[in-house]
Amino acid sequence: MRVLVYDSSLQIRDSFISILITAGYEVVAVKDKNNILSMFGKLPFSIAIIEVEENDTEMESILEKIYLDDRYHGVHVIVHVADPTREFFTKMMRIGVSGFLLKPFNEKDFLNRFNVLIDKAGVKPRKLKHIVINNLDNFKLVFRHDGVRQILHGMIIEMSPVGLKFIMPPEEASLEVGHVIKNASMSISSYKISFSINILEKIGNEYIGEFVDLSVFNSKLICKFIYDKYIEKLK
Repeated sequence: MRVLVYDSSLQIRDSFISILITAGYEVVAVKDKNNILSMFGKLPFSIAIIEVEENDTEMESILEKIYLDDRYHGVHVIVHVADPTREFFTKMMRIGVSGFLLKPFNEKDFLNRFNVLIDKAGVKPRKLKHIVINNLDNFKLVFRHDGVRQILHGMIIEMSPVGLKFIMPPEEASLEVGHVIKNASMSISSYKISFSINILEKIGNEYIGEFVDLSVFNSKLICKFIYDKYIEKLK
């Protein structure tokens, strides 16, 4: 399920991206409100989270165009707003807004509030599938294995917000399902990201594992990396 997000705050946009991608949604963030309609024309969306200021007539016009255009009939718009008046609520409902996220933005309860709104709108998906990127060039997983002195290197071939798939030559080490690799690391740009990995599946010399003990900061770095690769693929 694809979600469009617009907010004038870069920090909030990045939070929307990391939280929703980790939950299993596809996300496309728009920096300029004037690009909202053109993005709707390029890609199908089920949900849009759009920041609106109460007296922003330009944004009201954009929302009204979304409401009146049959092409966007299935899009459920959630408005992100501070201290709305009753008149604002009425106006937004009249032009098809499905729900309201009230400011200030709170990372800790955003996903729960979002899920409540889409559940009420009847669009909460039964199952979500995480974005998986595989256009990785020489991406290495570095770790030590029990009983092996030297540092081992696995080749990462797929990555999602919750885990990764990597290749490990059998002559280096053999990992069993359920084994937890502690103190593994990989590099994204200039950052070294540390975590543990729980091995979920083994197929030949390919392993699928989920992240364990991943800090919030490192999770956001991974989500941003995945998002950038995902957007590149959409272009």
